[in-house]
Amino acid sequence: KPLERELVFDIDMDDYDEIRTCCTGAKLCEKCWTFMKAAVKTLRRALTEDFGFKQFFFVYSGRRGMHCWVCDKAARMLSNEHRAAVADYLTLVAGGVNKARAELRLQGCEELHPSIAAAHRICEHYFKDDANGVLQGQDILRKGPHLANILDPMTKTEQDTISKFIKDYPNATSRDIWIQLERLRDERERTAQTFKQKVDAKTFLKDVVIQFTYPRLDVNVSKQMNHLLKAPFVVHPKTGRVCVPIDPAKVDEFDPAKVPTIGRLVDELNAGADARSTSLRAYTHFWEENFLQPLEKEAAEDLSRDSLDW
Repeated sequence: KPLERELVFDIDMDDYDEIRTCCTGAKLCEKCWTFMKAAVKTLRRALTEDFGFKQFFFVYSGRRGMHCWVCDKAARMLSNEHRAAVADYLTLVAGGVNKARAELRLQGCEELHPSIAAAHRICEHYFKDDANGVLQGQDILRKGPHLANILDPMTKTEQDTISKFIKDYPNATSRDIWIQLERLRDERERTAQTFKQKVDAKTFLKDVVIQFTYPRLDVNVSKQMNHLLKAPFVVHPKTGRVCVPIDPAKVDEFDPAKVPTIGRLVDELNAGADARSTSLRAYTHFWEENFLQPLEKEAAEDLSRDSLDW
């Protein structure tokens, strides 16, 4: 039985196939990767602010996904039950072909849980404003069943308002339609009188943003200490790409198509390049400076503290 294991999270693009309109299956493009950008920033905030973790990193899976390894001592010592609790806390979205809204509950409170509110602020950018995001990149309100599913629980008056807008403006983009939905939200907030109406107004459209943008975790990977996961810097057997770490501060610039491949590295070495100055250098430097050295320092401090306690 393992005594320690990093707390790990796995996010795979397959879980977004019901949303993606640009690609399917193993295919990946810059529009798809926007989901991973949102995942990095959302998880980074939650792990740091909600749990206090410091020693964690994100790594490209080499094909169409991403892994997160949390290496703080407190995370490594978690039991399977505690790992499951963390994974469940971070799970807000359940997949489903016709599912258009996450189940956001105020649980008798007047506002959303601060963690959900913070996640929404991050996700909203990639949902609405990013050029490769859900509205502009995937064009979800013009393709597939998504708009109909979003409108389904709304009042007939609200449905008719959106239908009339689309009829009057047949070339309207998904973002244009979303702006009309936001106007309906503003009207709900303005006219809400009962407690239920006020609660519904607070979650209206936020549940849609979360459903389409929030990271979709494979919770079974996180719940068990003995679950296997590819280590950083291994080579993916199908793509030949190296599983490189991702700098969260530069995640918007990360392009999986430009990741070094084993073939490229072999060519660089055959051309006389030093093993420490190949196209992997930027990734290994980031890894050493931003993860290994801080982790080593923390481990040394823990050992020193334990020796003094002894």
